[in-house]
Amino acid sequence: MMNELPLTKDERLCLQAWFRQAIVQLEREEVTARLLKEHAAEAACEDGHRSPVIRRRSRRSTFSHVSQFAKAR
Repeated sequence: MMNELPLTKDERLCLQAWFRQAIVQLEREEVTARLLKEHAAEAACEDGHRSPVIRRRSRRSTFSHVSQFAKAR
């Protein structure tokens, strides 16, 4: 049975630091697990397949060849 004695300032600070470190460690493990899961999904994608990442469109107009023919006439 624990005694209901108030904690000293040093004890409270020590407990706060310990809980902060424990929370940071849990968050680090969660992020690591998520990154490993995402990396495994990317690695599973074959090289011959397109990447699921949306690619930027070309800045050139699709009608550039038409304007070249018009200038040649």
